[in-house]
Amino acid sequence: MKYLNIYFLSLVLLISFDLDASKYDKESASDLYKKATKQLKEEDYKSALKTLKKYTKSKKKDADGWTLLAFTNRKLKNYNEAESLYIKALNLDPDNKIAIEYQGELFVELGRMEEANANLAKLRELCPNSCKELEMLNEYISGNKAKAW
Repeated sequence: MKYLNIYFLSLVLLISFDLDASKYDKESASDLYKKATKQLKEEDYKSALKTLKKYTKSKKKDADGWTLLAFTNRKLKNYNEAESLYIKALNLDPDNKIAIEYQGELFVELGRMEEANANLAKLRELCPNSCKELEMLNEYISGNKAKAW
């Protein structure tokens, strides 16, 4: 019985040590976001996809995280997933200019020009004196610019 108690105590200590150690192995949400943006700049979309899934799991209410996850899916041509993720981002923040712009670009890529122009109109409302997102979507719709990260 004495050896069983020692074994059990050792097992409990080992498990608790492993659990404590795993806390330090996790990347913070901030680290994940930085890592994802770096991966996107390098056009490493498959890695960014994994990183952003972890990020959005930890930051469920961050519209920007969902927007980047949608953007990444769009770049990987996962259009249905991208579309649902843009909707999720816009449900969290209906005036998120980046989400509106990127969703508009998705609509252009899918040949849904009426919806792309509706996003452009929304950006005109949000940016009466213009803004980067408005200009970029306008260029994308007119075919003057191929969007890159």
